[in-house]
Amino acid sequence: MSHVTPSACRWCGIETRAHFQQWKSPVGWHTHEPPTQDQIKARMIARRAARKTTGSAL
Repeated sequence: MSHVTPSACRWCGIETRAHFQQWKSPVGWHTHEPPTQDQIKARMIARRAARKTTGSAL
């Protein structure tokens, strides 16, 4: 699984700079929406776990 940066869109996980307008079911067309605090925390924990298992710096 590829990692998602903590500040990426809450709906689709695309970075702010590359986002523009995207389609994602069930949200539909949307612009970048900041993630919730829970999403940020979960993404940071997932990146840390991936770094520990692969030994790479994400």
